[in-house]
Amino acid sequence: MAKAALEASRWLSKFSDSLQNDIAKLMVPCDAPEGHILVKEGDTVTSAFLVETGVLIRTKRASDADEPLEVDKVGAGRVTGFLHTAGTQDEETAFATITAGKGGAKVWKVPGEDFRKLCNGNPKYSAEVIEILTLALRYADKIVRATVSIHDDSDALTRNIASEKKLMKVMCYDTTSWVKENFEPKITSFNEDETVDLKVQMDYTQDRLDMKTAKFAAGYDAVCLFVNDTADAKTIQILSMAGVKLIAMRCAGFDRVDIKACKAFGITVVRVPAYSPYAVAEHAIALLMSVNRRITAASKRVKMSNFTLDSSLLGMDIHGKTVGVMGTGKIGQILCRIITGFGANLLTYDVYESDDVKAMGGK
Repeated sequence: MAKAALEASRWLSKFSDSLQNDIAKLMVPCDAPEGHILVKEGDTVTSAFLVETGVLIRTKRASDADEPLEVDKVGAGRVTGFLHTAGTQDEETAFATITAGKGGAKVWKVPGEDFRKLCNGNPKYSAEVIEILTLALRYADKIVRATVSIHDDSDALTRNIASEKKLMKVMCYDTTSWVKENFEPKITSFNEDETVDLKVQMDYTQDRLDMKTAKFAAGYDAVCLFVNDTADAKTIQILSMAGVKLIAMRCAGFDRVDIKACKAFGITVVRVPAYSPYAVAEHAIALLMSVNRRITAASKRVKMSNFTLDSSLLGMDIHGKTVGVMGTGKIGQILCRIITGFGANLLTYDVYESDDVKAMGGK
């Protein structure tokens, strides 16, 4: 039974018959009911598990109080914990919690200490294990290199190898022409600064970040996101697997970033602390006046050489009216100050009341 499970495994089946037979003697059957925890995140890993039937689910938590985030599933014929078991370190800790999935799972437990003794006692076995691990690494490496090569710039790579500066590769999502026009001069200036031992290489894509486009970040240290990019838990998982360690938001908001998932997968999130509050408040007034004075409709008429005046273009005085403002933070307070200049009354709301707005006459 144990030998059959080994033969059904993609990588372990490549071991010689003699090594498979000796490993089979070490294997202990385990019927794990649904929800049974085989390994807990952060605990010392003492065994590898080979799945014969059913599914094991690997999950991570940002903290004990948070809901677990699914990392991946380990199905029949797959192994989890093998690298921990094959290694020489006795105190390897689990990256994720391993739990039996729906309907439970039948697994074979391979004790790490016994497996290492087996390999240490037979150099041929050790060589076989190294060979299989090398094959698996080459297979995974080819996939990563094939993905990364899409974005590689051979000239940039040549320069970076010769450079003494550390290189930080950044993939910028949801890029428009003005984003690149503003970033490129700043990046060039930063890279030419001899007092800084870091060099930034930024590549751009017009695609927005989501589960499907997260793979574009393979081989990058960081991603730069905007307001419409989606960094939910599944996307964060993919970014983590791609090697991303930093999410840089080029906006103040981060509501589309799953912060708990970032914490669980070890990804740091940074953002723009604030925009110019005056720019936003003044733009809001511009929109208010455009709607009130029918600027858009009037502009369309002029473009069509229609200079007719009628009641559809009439607006009204702001003076003496009551203007409602939702939110009296930095932007809201400046907006209130501008509105009082029109001679209008203020009706405001915020969870945290502002004394400054009250002093302006806000109610």
